[in-house]
Amino acid sequence: MTSSGLVVPIVLWGKTAPTHCISAILVTSDQQTIITGCHDGQVILWDLNDNMKVVPRNMLFGHSSSITCLARANENWESANFVSAAENGEIFLWDVSDGRCIEQTKVPGVHLTMHPYQVTQGSSREWRIICQGYYPDIHVLDAGSLELLYTLSSKVAPDWISALCVTRPLKRQEDVVIGISTSGMLKVWNLTGNDKQDSEPKNEEECKQLRCRNARSLAVCAFTLRTVLVVCSKQWQICDAGDFSQLCVQYCEKGQHWSGGDFIAADRVLVWSNQGKGYLYQLPSNCIPESDDFRSNIGQNQNIPSAKPFLYCILEAPMHKPLSCSPAMTFFYGRRGPFYKLFACGDSSGRVTVWKVPEVSDKELSYLKQEEFDTLPVMPPTASNSLKSTWESCSPKPSGIIDQLNVSSDGTQEKQLVVTSSVYIPSQGWIVCGRQDGSIAIVPAVQTAIAQLLEGPHTARRGWPPHRILRGHQGKVTCLMYPHQENSRYDPSYLVSGGVDFTITLWDIFAGSMMHTFCVHGGELTRIVIPPASCNARVLTCVCTVASDHSVALLSLRDRKCMLLASRHLFPIRHIKWRPAEDFLIVGLEDNSVFVWQMETGHLDRVAEGSTAEDMLEACDAVGETTEMMLTPAQSIAQAFRRRSLTAIRNAAHRTLLAAAQGSMLNVASGGDIADKDPNHALTIQAIKSNVKDPDFHVLFFDAENLIVQLLTDKNLIPGIINKGAQGELAKMAAHAAKAGSGQSPKLSQKFVGFISEQIKKQIGDSDSDSDELGPLRPPRASQSKGGAKRRGPKHLTLDSNHLTLDIAQLFMSCLHAWGLDPSLDEICKDKLGLLKPFCPVSFGLLSHGAHMSLMLPGWHHLMAQEVTPAHSPDPSTMSAKEALELKKRSQQELQSIANEAPKPGYLGHWELSRAVTTQHLLSVISVANTLMGMNNASFVMLSHLRKAKPKRSSSKGKDSTDNGTDDLADLTPEQAQIKQGWSLLAALHCVLLPDLLGSVHYKPPYLEMLARRWQDRCLEVRAASQALLLAELQRIGTDGREEVINQWAPHLPHYVDSSVSLTAPVQSGQSPLAGGGVVRDGHFDTGSSDSSEMENEEEILSGDSPIRKVSSSFESRRKQATAIVMLGVIGAQFGAEIQPSRQRAPSNTSNRPIQQGFGLSDYSLARHTAQALAFLLLQPPSVKLPAHTPIRRAGIDLMGRGFTVWEPFIDVSAVLLGLLELCCDPTLYSACIYSGLPITPAADSCRSAHHALSLIATARPATFITTMAKEVARHQALASNAQVPASVLNTSPLQKAKAEILRIVELLIEKMQNDVSDLLVEVVDIVVFSLDTNQVKSKGLMEVFPSICRFNMLSYCHSSKRLAVGAKTGAITMHDLKSGKTQVLSGHQTAVTALSFSTDGKHLASYSFGDTKLCFWQSGASLLGGMISSSTKCVKCYMTKPFNCTSTANQLRQVSVTWPHSKAIILRYLDGTMDKFSL
Repeated sequence: MTSSGLVVPIVLWGKTAPTHCISAILVTSDQQTIITGCHDGQVILWDLNDNMKVVPRNMLFGHSSSITCLARANENWESANFVSAAENGEIFLWDVSDGRCIEQTKVPGVHLTMHPYQVTQGSSREWRIICQGYYPDIHVLDAGSLELLYTLSSKVAPDWISALCVTRPLKRQEDVVIGISTSGMLKVWNLTGNDKQDSEPKNEEECKQLRCRNARSLAVCAFTLRTVLVVCSKQWQICDAGDFSQLCVQYCEKGQHWSGGDFIAADRVLVWSNQGKGYLYQLPSNCIPESDDFRSNIGQNQNIPSAKPFLYCILEAPMHKPLSCSPAMTFFYGRRGPFYKLFACGDSSGRVTVWKVPEVSDKELSYLKQEEFDTLPVMPPTASNSLKSTWESCSPKPSGIIDQLNVSSDGTQEKQLVVTSSVYIPSQGWIVCGRQDGSIAIVPAVQTAIAQLLEGPHTARRGWPPHRILRGHQGKVTCLMYPHQENSRYDPSYLVSGGVDFTITLWDIFAGSMMHTFCVHGGELTRIVIPPASCNARVLTCVCTVASDHSVALLSLRDRKCMLLASRHLFPIRHIKWRPAEDFLIVGLEDNSVFVWQMETGHLDRVAEGSTAEDMLEACDAVGETTEMMLTPAQSIAQAFRRRSLTAIRNAAHRTLLAAAQGSMLNVASGGDIADKDPNHALTIQAIKSNVKDPDFHVLFFDAENLIVQLLTDKNLIPGIINKGAQGELAKMAAHAAKAGSGQSPKLSQKFVGFISEQIKKQIGDSDSDSDELGPLRPPRASQSKGGAKRRGPKHLTLDSNHLTLDIAQLFMSCLHAWGLDPSLDEICKDKLGLLKPFCPVSFGLLSHGAHMSLMLPGWHHLMAQEVTPAHSPDPSTMSAKEALELKKRSQQELQSIANEAPKPGYLGHWELSRAVTTQHLLSVISVANTLMGMNNASFVMLSHLRKAKPKRSSSKGKDSTDNGTDDLADLTPEQAQIKQGWSLLAALHCVLLPDLLGSVHYKPPYLEMLARRWQDRCLEVRAASQALLLAELQRIGTDGREEVINQWAPHLPHYVDSSVSLTAPVQSGQSPLAGGGVVRDGHFDTGSSDSSEMENEEEILSGDSPIRKVSSSFESRRKQATAIVMLGVIGAQFGAEIQPSRQRAPSNTSNRPIQQGFGLSDYSLARHTAQALAFLLLQPPSVKLPAHTPIRRAGIDLMGRGFTVWEPFIDVSAVLLGLLELCCDPTLYSACIYSGLPITPAADSCRSAHHALSLIATARPATFITTMAKEVARHQALASNAQVPASVLNTSPLQKAKAEILRIVELLIEKMQNDVSDLLVEVVDIVVFSLDTNQVKSKGLMEVFPSICRFNMLSYCHSSKRLAVGAKTGAITMHDLKSGKTQVLSGHQTAVTALSFSTDGKHLASYSFGDTKLCFWQSGASLLGGMISSSTKCVKCYMTKPFNCTSTANQLRQVSVTWPHSKAIILRYLDGTMDKFSL
């Protein structure tokens, strides 16, 4: 359950719609979504609503080559999935609702069609995918795991299958697959349904030669099951399903080809052509099974003309422009909901067209047959849309990354300058964009994103944010690289650009000057890469450039010259590989040949082809050197994500960053401080093209975890923000502010507002005193030294760099906040917290499996706003996403009008998009809000005002405002309290109130499974957010909802799983608890390191990376078991029946608490199995499959503490407590993890969890804790007194090593639960005496060493005689002699001893019992031979005191106290203040 980073993508699409040349199309079972795949590898989900409008919703990235086919993977009403296959053998399983990639695999061969098929095995139903393509067999895959189960092969005339279908013939019990090979051989295979994986290939049952070559599709009539439609490119024919005799045939017109077809009724077919038209035919009577003429033409003379099908309608769309390739078409009729018969077509221009196939009656058909028409009826499409149309209909238009820089001085819009390449430089927070006209713009990335997305003072500013334009290229800039970010050996000031003008230019990015231009290529530049670090010194200063004339050059940036020009390649370049040891540059071409160049001399060493070339490329891979592939944009995106995998951002706090493609991510050497590296990687920007010719659009990846770490570690935040680490003497003021809360004095807040407005006036005054024009910053004069320019450069380009983290946080929180639900909170967010409202809906994204991304397309919100919702209120379970959004919009309009703002047309929240998106957004917004709440004055208000000022002045003004801030801090404290309260309200809104404010229709609840997997997330703030969310969600769904969750996850508990894959399989029944506890934590990091990557993936969540290789089924099973343990552990701990409700808990809570079934006092099966699994996770020694200190172990520790009162009857309490103490042995670990929020080591995290669990167990069950620990102490002392037990055994005992932790728990119990401790004070003193350092007690006294125990009147310590006496509830007195280590028990009272006191000289002890009103004096006997022989202590005198009426509830510590005014007399003080004096 390792965290994989909370990464939230936000996309800036730009003004131009991406290309989408459709190659495959699919309609989902509910007919509410159309799915299209394109030749560039992207998939788009289009919503088809009840008004028959087609709206694009999500674009899915992940495939690296053309999509060949799409298929439904299941037809569940709750969650629909689909499968996509690409030309390179990739197969992905996606979720229709949100575009998540669920599973991926890669197989040899190209799939052309895939058919879903349902198998019933017992009570369960499973889905299979039957595939056919460029291979001789038919493959059958599991629809969930995408694993190949078996193949259907051919004995007779094996050949590629060109078309197939699945059907169940009449009078047969099993399904069959019917396939036609390319040579026209018909084959039939039986499907039994109970086929296991890797079973033998199945051969065909029967075969027959047909007269149909190159069959395009095969369809069995679903209405009668007795006829089959076979479509070939030149003809289509109807055959009898029994013996495949031909019933009728229809040839196509000249110049067109048939593409496919299907039955729309028993006597009608729809056949479509390669020109995107659909033809509706009525079949002749001899093809209709119900007709008397059925099969009447079989066996007749071929010369007699047979009846022809009757063409009665053509489905044709108006052509917008000629098609560049054949459109993709499909027909589907609904099996649920409205019974639509839909014909969908997707063409090369990206347009999706849908026809509702008309129902034409037989009467109308007979009329059509009688009349003679010149032209047949043509039916126009019912709905049609394309990305281009969507973009045109958007208002405002979708933003690009630097759109605001394209406005001319007179305010009119210039011709749009398209961004053709870009690179993000995290170290400076800049984005560098190459444009169509050859200019390069350098802009602060976060500020330009804020300008595109959010309303604020910057929108009125021309040319905001400050930027620099570099001019040098004559045509568009095709590639950019910042070499220093690829490897630190390059000068940080270098920027390299390549253009369509064949030149490569070297720039000084800080000075803004051109340093050199290389003109060596004969074509436009396509790629810039860097050599690996192991090359020779001359090559290390070079960059390698690739051009479209198939040439490769090595250009030295230091010497400004070309080291190598390799220009004899005849084909486009696919690979660049390196052999540094032999000094070779290896170039792989598209025709699979390889050119080997000598880098030192520039000579062509050799040319290899065929298997030799393959071996050479593989040898380069074996060396493990850098490989660069020349890929399509889709491939390079996928490769970028795989190689960067977003682990880069996620692990920036811990580890080095990984390499990335397209020069957009970091590849730096390890080392460096967290605070130095982190501010740059809370945000990462990736430029993406969907097609080579498209302009870039940009995806901003916000990493919430890194943002939190950065907020907590950055010491240089803006004026007024005080970190936890810097609070110090201001803590009291902050506490005072917190108390002030909402009732602060109005004068103070007025003063604060005055202070702010004064600052703003100053800032604006300063900005006005300079020039009003903020155009592009000119390069400095040539007379300036390069060094000076380099130092001054950054000041011109960005605000104070210390603001970068806060800018990121402001943009992130502004986009995620649920605007419009609580008008008063919105005002607080704007005025106090400094959040800015987005002026149009933000397009979010969702990451899954690392290389897969789902991005929301713009405009569908606006199209939704114009729709007419159905008059009836639909059932939420059957609602489409669009209906939900529309209803949400209507209900929000009233709320927004209350906020005195005109509601934006179509403005919608992002909580009804999908459950996965809700989970990511809620976790992110709550965890960051809690982090900001933990800081003082964490408001972005100042940032917005600073943006109004000249950037040059902002840093100096920042210093001034810091001074003013500290001077007037007393005035600011109420404001700080308001800011804290604002963040608290914002977190509460998202954590608790959101479902009620939105209603079930408009709110997709978070995935419980995802929250459970983050129960012990590495980032403490994310962990706290996921725990709060999971508990709130479990509370919200009620007992019935929790029952469903239990039913879903209980079968995955280790107890119910096959022992071969069970997490708890290796349990040793005879293992002693001590041994188990003792070995658990030996491993630290090293144990199981060989499997550490697998463990990380095992606990992975949606946004994380999945391993490129497929995980095994046992691995997936362990993952589910871990999730089940956490899920049921949380439900049991929170909603299970306590064996004895704790005294500490309020009685009302226990009486009203619903007890969840399975965790009650009578039905405890789930509680037992869950408790055993949690104990196993705590006590099991580390192994390869279960290393030490993993998140699942931490979750076990945490839940053991939380639900101890529920688990107690089913576990070995001694073993659990010793196991927890074992983890708390090293006090340095715990001290290391006190600073919340910083990434802490797994061992320290386990220590922290155990520390917390022990506190929970002790306070929930004080008596259990005390008696168990006393028993273990007695056992340990018995072992110690045995001479045969070696000292090493005793020293490694958890009791011996965790004495400090034991004392901490005892102190906690004395503080919180005095009555429980006083009842068992004798046992407590046994534990304390064992845990304290006796020598220290003897030298300093008990009061100084452990003062909390001395508050009990029934305990007394004599420093002179080194004796400790304690009275028990039974009336006995236990005397510990710390000198000799002996213990003596005295009997003198019938009831509990209330007070004890030694005389000043230590010779006498007075004891008093409140119950039998008896006072006893004890005298210790003389010690002989220096204390070696000690006579027993005896009672020398007894007094009966006056009875004293007192309620039983009075505090036992305060009832009576005994003091010795001198060595022969004592004074008894009673609770009411009276006293009695007694003398010895």
